[in-house]
Amino acid sequence: MNFLAHLHIATECQSQPMGNLLADFVRGKPDGRFSEETVDGVYLHRHVDSYIDSLDAIKRCRALFPKHLYRFSAIALDIFWDHALTTQWQQFHHQPFTQFLLDTEHQSRSAISHEPYPLPEHFLFMYDKMWKEQWLPSYQDIETLPFVLKRMSMRSPRMGPLADTAATLVVHRDTLLDEFPAIYNDVLASAKHFRKQQKEKRP
Repeated sequence: MNFLAHLHIATECQSQPMGNLLADFVRGKPDGRFSEETVDGVYLHRHVDSYIDSLDAIKRCRALFPKHLYRFSAIALDIFWDHALTTQWQQFHHQPFTQFLLDTEHQSRSAISHEPYPLPEHFLFMYDKMWKEQWLPSYQDIETLPFVLKRMSMRSPRMGPLADTAATLVVHRDTLLDEFPAIYNDVLASAKHFRKQQKEKRP
């Protein structure tokens, strides 16, 4: 899952949105390095990423990609699921999409300002850029995906082929959109169960 899905899952699970996005910028155990709420968010994000990769439906979706792009297919699908969520938003959230974004940005910036521990600078830079440049609303347009994947592919030479995965997402858009509701409901159920366990472990 990508930015939007992780923020939405956090909201549905009563978890801290900021911590759920921080996870991609934290290596190793986050315990003792951030507040409890932020740490729980990091672990929820990691659970979601691990769980979705294990689903048979995801394996079917990855099989749509050419063999030489298979190793990049999971990343490409993560981006696509944000597009899918925007197109089917009313099935999964009671608020209008624009109001959700406004509320989540406010909550996230508040969490950052009240976090008692230092947050990674590259995370703070990305987070501010994401809101200012309206990345999340842009996922409503399928044509945003090739741009995003191209940008990600430029991070290192080994990531170059990632840009080529966009064509598969566009060609198989309808198939992937059909797969999404079952996948996302499964992920949400698992995330809520994991979050319940988190709360029970806290004193």
